[in-house]
Amino acid sequence: MFISLIQLKAKDSYQQHQAIWSLFPNRPEGIRDHLFRIESVEGNTIKALLQSATEPTTSEVAIVLQSKRFMLQLETAGQYRFKIAANPTKKDSRSGRLLDLVSEEEQVVWLQRKLGGAKVTVKSIDSKLINYHSHQFTRFVTFEGVIQVEDVNRVQEYVVKGIGRKKHAGAGLLSLARMI
Repeated sequence: MFISLIQLKAKDSYQQHQAIWSLFPNRPEGIRDHLFRIESVEGNTIKALLQSATEPTTSEVAIVLQSKRFMLQLETAGQYRFKIAANPTKKDSRSGRLLDLVSEEEQVVWLQRKLGGAKVTVKSIDSKLINYHSHQFTRFVTFEGVIQVEDVNRVQEYVVKGIGRKKHAGAGLLSLARMI
């Protein structure tokens, strides 16, 4: 896998999604093997962290600032710092509609359920509405904390495949760093 720092030329989440795809010109449209998370927005400059199975190449709307190959090696009972931007939701039992989880308590419970196979301690939460496309907004929540791995294979799968909905819009990338 590759981890890359990229800079995007995009106004909203939909354009960010399109810019990310442009980094993989030879990849068939239906096969997504990458996850990303917006790290900073300063004026018209958007920087994102990108995790991908193939190495990205700079395009007209996305610049690869740094890229390196990495292999995640997890240990059972190992403790890691984590960061993830996610879209915590639940399905309304009556209408069947997806509803954003708004309370921090519900959001933490959602994350702990999604990260089965690990003990999760959330240290900070930042919730914000993201402009997706044509005045549509979605709630992204950035969680940071400590995770203790109980099932290496499951946690490895979370890192590779991502967690939750809206992966195409910059949610789901689980970053881990070994605690010393």
